[in-house]
Amino acid sequence: MVELTDEQNAFLDVEGKVVLCACPGSGKTFIVGKKLLKYLETWTYAYRGIAVLSFTNVASEEILRQIKELSEAKFQNIGFPHFIGTLDSFINTFIFLRFGYMIYEDDRKRPRVIYENFGQFLYPQRECHLNGCVKNLNWFHWSDNQLLKNGQPISCGVSKKPCVAFKKVMINRGYATQREVPALSLRLLKKYPDIANEIAYRFPVIMVDEAQDTSREQMEIIELLAEKGATTVILVGDPDQAIYEWRNATPEYFKVKLTDAQWNSLYLTANFRSSQHICNATAKFSAVLSGKRPAEAKGEHSNFGTKPVLLQVTDKKTKGEVINWFLQLCKRNGINPEGASVAILTRGRIHLNTDIPDLWQTTEIHLLALATYLWHCASKKEAYTQCEKALFYIMIGDANGLSTDDMRRVIENTMEYSVWKKKLISLLSSLPKANSTLRDWKSSLTTKMEELKQQGIICISDSRNITDIMKLKTRVKVGQSFSTEFLDRTLNEYFEKRTITGITRSSVHGVKGESFDATLLMVESSTGGTITPSLLNTGHLDSELMRIAYVAMTRPRKLLAVSIPKQNAKNSINRFPPELWDYQEI
Repeated sequence: MVELTDEQNAFLDVEGKVVLCACPGSGKTFIVGKKLLKYLETWTYAYRGIAVLSFTNVASEEILRQIKELSEAKFQNIGFPHFIGTLDSFINTFIFLRFGYMIYEDDRKRPRVIYENFGQFLYPQRECHLNGCVKNLNWFHWSDNQLLKNGQPISCGVSKKPCVAFKKVMINRGYATQREVPALSLRLLKKYPDIANEIAYRFPVIMVDEAQDTSREQMEIIELLAEKGATTVILVGDPDQAIYEWRNATPEYFKVKLTDAQWNSLYLTANFRSSQHICNATAKFSAVLSGKRPAEAKGEHSNFGTKPVLLQVTDKKTKGEVINWFLQLCKRNGINPEGASVAILTRGRIHLNTDIPDLWQTTEIHLLALATYLWHCASKKEAYTQCEKALFYIMIGDANGLSTDDMRRVIENTMEYSVWKKKLISLLSSLPKANSTLRDWKSSLTTKMEELKQQGIICISDSRNITDIMKLKTRVKVGQSFSTEFLDRTLNEYFEKRTITGITRSSVHGVKGESFDATLLMVESSTGGTITPSLLNTGHLDSELMRIAYVAMTRPRKLLAVSIPKQNAKNSINRFPPELWDYQEI
């Protein structure tokens, strides 16, 4: 039996409004599962339940897995009256889709959730074009009290704003994007308090995992439910691991709760994942631990004897040489250098020189390229969806923002769906291999699509031809000249976010919540809006880029390495003190 710490036992016993700040490796998912199991074993309500909410389906599934293990499969299926799922699906199901019709004064209709805006501005003015708004409808979404552009109030000089008119038409027709559902749901709860009363009664216990990733509207919804009668509301998270600000998430609302006298603040400070050497070194990059003691290592690998390594890379060394150095370091420390428990992490794309602006010149070629990657490398089901969307654009028209059901209704007004499906399968079976070069992939698929057109299998709804659809950027400027080398990269490199052929190679976002025996964080740039040596040395601890670096550095159990471009000044790396880091150079 696992012996719980005093901090873990305190969390199991507490009720009311609770905020739990859990450091990396503290067994957060385990203790959330333990708390849920404690409720399930004594639950007496037949029609009232526990809501356990997270931000991804993967995280929700991990909580369910923990429950099955802890209960020895006694709770195999946790269904009604409980809800285990994402925060988005909870808000959709119990607020927006159920009560969203009340937004409308007249002609009330059930709202529909879509994933992007669709349609176009009517009568855009010159400033709308100059600001890029006409081509970027995804910038606009409702807050609970106004329309925002990229999360900020709209401040242009246009008086009668086409964007506002456009979004009013969408909402009046019953369409709301997933991004704005929390804001519209909050508007409903404020206008009709009885909705919040009902939900708080229906779910007297609400636990929110990864609560540092909530948006303002999501946090206010949770607060309202706490105020309206939910007996226990628990927020679990770590502000240092908030790395999703691009989707309106910010740790500030979670941090406010940690100092709010109305909330009971608890901490998990023991690290069951990493060695004490790793805990000591990474504490320098934590805002939560600033001025405090590092986390105490208590796990199986707490006494692993190798200090983290800071590798300074001279400008003549290649990425491959850095990776080979790291694999040899793993081998010297008794870690299998070819195993999936070794990870090489980067800030963004795992393949260099694949971030080409305006690479895909049409929506269709982008969708077909994505479908190709998915079909051969990831999910055939998702490949089918993306290829169907591409074919819809080609044969019928704009599919922007339409759900699969929406598209099917339009298709069935055009032809028998069985006929459409045969066309779609013909296109899918024509997709070249994903390991083809971009140049060869385009040439091969263009030829096959021409054949499908000549055979009458596909047709084009407008005046374009196949070559108009299959358009890629032809060159990029490099220094004073132009290059076409990017066309000789394989297609899969433009979509691949993670590979586990031998070692794991991934972006930092792709491994959040995971553990590895050894991790290398590759810092490849000295300048720019990314992780750099300067950022690591002097950057604000509460900046998102610093948090991304911190998440990467807290993944390993035994061995941590960070590679950076070689620094000349000794004081340029003072967050890497030599008593905590082993300095090496190649």
